[in-house]
Amino acid sequence: MTLNTRKRVFSGIQPTGEAHIGNFFGAIRNWVANQDEHEAFYCIVDLHSLTLPWDPAELTRATLAKGAELLACGVDPGRSVLFVQSHVPAHSELAWILSCVARMGELRRMVQFKEKSKGETESVGVGLFTYPVLQAADVLLYRAHGVPVGEDQRQHIELMRDIGQRFNTLLGETFVLPEAWIPAAGARIMALDDPTQKMSKSADRPASVVQLVDPPDVIVKKVKSAVTDSGREVRAADDKPAVSNLLSIFALAEGVPVAELEERFSTSGYGDFKAALAEVLVQRLAPIRERYRELMADPGETQRLLATGAEAASAIAEETMADVRAKTGLLPRL
Repeated sequence: MTLNTRKRVFSGIQPTGEAHIGNFFGAIRNWVANQDEHEAFYCIVDLHSLTLPWDPAELTRATLAKGAELLACGVDPGRSVLFVQSHVPAHSELAWILSCVARMGELRRMVQFKEKSKGETESVGVGLFTYPVLQAADVLLYRAHGVPVGEDQRQHIELMRDIGQRFNTLLGETFVLPEAWIPAAGARIMALDDPTQKMSKSADRPASVVQLVDPPDVIVKKVKSAVTDSGREVRAADDKPAVSNLLSIFALAEGVPVAELEERFSTSGYGDFKAALAEVLVQRLAPIRERYRELMADPGETQRLLATGAEAASAIAEETMADVRAKTGLLPRL
């Protein structure tokens, strides 16, 4: 299968927050697999980080660290395009044009805006309100066919399809209308200390997550302190949300069905089960942690790889923007 016959996929990730096993099993692992199946564009969306209060120095550090994390996880610049959003100015240009096509009413209906604004819709930054338009530009710019996302992002994909279709109808066929590619499994890993909450980068509870670069002793401590359910039977069930979550993590880390784990630990208690889970996670994350350490010791290499990716992304983006400018009547550049 040649490159130009493969469907194009686009994924973005914010630089802030250390990646954890929920990010890896729910998204990044699929990014790595998609490199061979699709024409993949992966973007560190630093401009999106400006929609909420930020620290400039921390944003710079986090963006570089996020690039190192993705590379350590197996994102390969030789098989995909990995770049930083702000390094391709066409994202901002297209976002402005699409904001003139988007409608206030459809943006007001976005659930994430309501959640993040926390009811203070008159005092938050405009960027938080128009965030979905920039997100639409990110994807439409590369004429991507699919966007691997969680269920919570489905509404955003529907919006970018609506905006793209409206542009196509008003000004002529220009954009591919992307589809939400939602994985069947591993998309929702819950917190270790509360199985009713999704594992989150923004959580201020260190014991709730296992970060990809956690040292072995920290991983063991976090897993051993993870909450469990009443009883001592290791099985997945509605009345055992904590153990069910740990079984899901174990199954994803080892690549085996949950039923096989239930059989393996049918005569074990929670202590033995969690000790085995910790060992599996330590082994699974070891190469990621070591590669990340190497990359962070040589930041110039990560920056070089991201710059190369930005060049490749810019070439594709400019093709789209030349078409967009012509369709909108903007004076051609000499």
